[in-house]
Amino acid sequence: MKHNIEELLSTHGVKPTPQRAVIADYLLETHCHPTADEVFQAVKDKLPVALSRATVYNTLNALVTAGVIQEMTTEAGRVRYDANMSDHHHFVDIESGKVFDIPAETIKQINLELGDKFKVHKFHVTIFGEVKE
Repeated sequence: MKHNIEELLSTHGVKPTPQRAVIADYLLETHCHPTADEVFQAVKDKLPVALSRATVYNTLNALVTAGVIQEMTTEAGRVRYDANMSDHHHFVDIESGKVFDIPAETIKQINLELGDKFKVHKFHVTIFGEVKE
């Protein structure tokens, strides 16, 4: 599905520079939950001007702040980015490190299990295991 990147960025209050548009487009078209360095490697040759890692980090932070993408952590000290803003969870294959989206409805409603003691507003589950081929 192709997105109108400039319109999406503008709608979220992000000035649609060429660098931001290329980074946002990559994130919207991939499902691999890349790190900032993986984003940099994927898009660095898609612009007529040099792209710095600082620009990638700043753009990712701006996109997270604006609600265009979300951050997720699958291992200590390593942030990944996800453009799927729907309510969902993640499964991390411990063999390959690949991250898969899990529909929210497949995870039992934790808030029901917690009872009245806790008022749950939102939760995110990350499952670690192995993908069987």
